[in-house]
Amino acid sequence: MTTTINRFGNMMPSAECAQHPYLLDRPPFRIAGNVYFVGNRWCSSHLIDTGDGLILLDTPCASGLPGLMYNIEELGFRVHDIRCIIVSHAHTDHFGAVAALAHKTGAKTFLGTVDADDMAAHPDRMENMNRSMGFYNECFIPDVKLNDGDIVELGNTRIRCVLTPGHTIGVMSHFWQTEENGQPLHIGIYGGAGFVSLSEKALKANGLPLEMQKIFVESIDKVWDEKVDVMLGNHPFHNDTYQKALARKPGGPNPFIDPSEWHRFLSELKQRYSSFLKLTPAEVDKMYAKSYLNEYYAGCP
Repeated sequence: MTTTINRFGNMMPSAECAQHPYLLDRPPFRIAGNVYFVGNRWCSSHLIDTGDGLILLDTPCASGLPGLMYNIEELGFRVHDIRCIIVSHAHTDHFGAVAALAHKTGAKTFLGTVDADDMAAHPDRMENMNRSMGFYNECFIPDVKLNDGDIVELGNTRIRCVLTPGHTIGVMSHFWQTEENGQPLHIGIYGGAGFVSLSEKALKANGLPLEMQKIFVESIDKVWDEKVDVMLGNHPFHNDTYQKALARKPGGPNPFIDPSEWHRFLSELKQRYSSFLKLTPAEVDKMYAKSYLNEYYAGCP
């Protein structure tokens, strides 16, 4: 995680990729143990083979559904074996394909109670967000609303859900264990790390209190002491997902296993956020005027 680019800033896809979403697709791969990456260069989706069906963490926008389904099948799994779809937070780039995928598979859907209730209470705001990210994105009513500390269990996997509001009012972070070569590994993913939604302008537009800016920091502190051997990115640029996959060599160490990365990530997030809060509204607008996604992936095929 050595990039100088602000990985929590404007990392939206280019106009070309927005028009041709398949340009974001890349082959899937195993991360560690029974955990696989099946997302694309913008949106993370993680698949867990529990031995009793599949758990999917987040979907891309609806335009990314063909690539997601292809990646799952490419790994030798069946899309119809997805039993649970767990959504980290109520932003379209994490749930846009949930309704369609649940319809196809019959999978049970999960979302934090706070975000689920907010989604239901503000259909116009949610619809505007969905349309801004392309066609066919749909809101959904989760089969299960998750509260702080709830466990989602399937087969050999027990996922602990921790409420970490800020990026949205109901972000859920997730923690569980897997095993690789007989070694137990603790997996962790911070549910929502971007902070453009926390500018004074954005909070006012969404009818949220300025106090959310303080709550974001409190959420980071809340999970600081979690034991995490493998940190997953809520977006692939949050933990250099593709760069690690390219660096991995047969028989060599697994670059995804790094017990120090969790604290490095949270420290970087705090530092970037602290600098963000000092910006004027004009400086915030300038910061988000240009996407750095292509620059971030320079040299990464």
